[in-house]
Amino acid sequence: MKIFLVGMMGSGKTTLAKKISKVLSIPYIDIDEEIEKNENLKIKDIFERYGEEYFRKLENDILEKLAENTQSIVVSTGGGIILNAKNRTILKKENAIYLSVAPEKLKDRVSLENRPVLANNKENIIKIYQDRKELYEQFKTVDITNLTEWESVAKILYQYDIKNDAEIDSSFQKVSINAGSLKSLPPDSIVFTSEKVNELYGEYLPQKKLVLPNGEKTKDISFVIRAYEYLLENNVSRDNLLLGIGGGTITDFTGFVGSTYKRGMNFSFYPTTLLSQIDAAIGGKNGIDFKKYKNVVGTINLPKEVIIDPLSILSLNDETFIEGLIEGYKMALISGNDFYEYFKENMHEILNRNLYKLSFFIKRSVEEKLRIVEQDFKDTGLRSCLNLGHTLGHTFEAATGIAHGLSVGWGLIKEIEFFYKKKYLEEKEYLEIKDTLETLVPEKVKNIQIEEKDIYYYLSNDKKIGANQKIRFYHENSG
Repeated sequence: MKIFLVGMMGSGKTTLAKKISKVLSIPYIDIDEEIEKNENLKIKDIFERYGEEYFRKLENDILEKLAENTQSIVVSTGGGIILNAKNRTILKKENAIYLSVAPEKLKDRVSLENRPVLANNKENIIKIYQDRKELYEQFKTVDITNLTEWESVAKILYQYDIKNDAEIDSSFQKVSINAGSLKSLPPDSIVFTSEKVNELYGEYLPQKKLVLPNGEKTKDISFVIRAYEYLLENNVSRDNLLLGIGGGTITDFTGFVGSTYKRGMNFSFYPTTLLSQIDAAIGGKNGIDFKKYKNVVGTINLPKEVIIDPLSILSLNDETFIEGLIEGYKMALISGNDFYEYFKENMHEILNRNLYKLSFFIKRSVEEKLRIVEQDFKDTGLRSCLNLGHTLGHTFEAATGIAHGLSVGWGLIKEIEFFYKKKYLEEKEYLEIKDTLETLVPEKVKNIQIEEKDIYYYLSNDKKIGANQKIRFYHENSG
């Protein structure tokens, strides 16, 4: 696979090419950097010494060689490469992507350093943009004006046919990994999704869709009523297919509404956050919140299927991505053996969102959770081991309002400390786990302390508490 990025100076081509290189494990090439390396001169010095025409000839030579190359690469081109008709022809054959950014934003982003065409005046970028706009728009366009770097990466890669499919090894729940699956949704389905997912992938969603607010506030009875009204207004029957496309909030919400509307209808999940892909969408738990208590009203009912798109999670901000990593690390701790070793060996590549390492991490996390859930679907015994980090994590979340996955990270730290003090963990194991959690859990979360009275208050109302008013803390020696 070859990916060529074109666009104005300041559009982020170099930064995004580097990220894509790490995601796809393919070499990254910046044509401007190649010219500077070959000539042993900065671009501004090449312009001053030999002129722009000489520079454009060097640019064309490199582009031609890259086009002849059969190796998979991601290429950041120079802003003016499209001025040459021969270059445009080559780039069209390579299905180059134009990264569109509003000119005023370009002016804010761009630096004057090593930008000879700007002639030391940022205002010149507006005229350059206007002169080149029609040439850029000859290419497939992705508007990244209001997107983050990771959202831009996801949108770019969604323009390509990236193969990364796998079936999850489980006879209990149908789950598959399918890169780009949001591009081939059942056209007659009804969709529940979030504002953010609709913003990024709305062009691929069916017409019948209910767009809900971002975040946990959707899991409120008022939105459940709105969902019932929407389904009735659209004459939805039990035989129609309801899709939950979004993070854990959307899959929990969709599962609850799908389980209760007309006593249960067909529903499937397309989870788009790492946390929902390995946790919320897996195992059949669906719920909404009541007052300050999470998932206190809900059902246990499996979706028809879960389709995981690893490309969709590339768009996540760092904290939301880390939330899922923490949950996956919890699964690796419970699983131990090869999965735990895999996480240790590949953690940094997973942090860089390498698509192939990440997909295997998702696959193993899901398989491990399903292995446990299959033995205790109604959550009466073994399934409680999945609460590792959650008991104190839910308390922390209720007391601070900090996101669920990060709160579980805080809970893991405290529970692991507890197990070590109780001598359930050897010092070597404790330090190894603690070191990993130090890397994953943000500093601002790790350092928060909550008062004992708050811990007892929220623990007393935790949904995991039994009739004997006890909550069981799981560790591997307690099975």
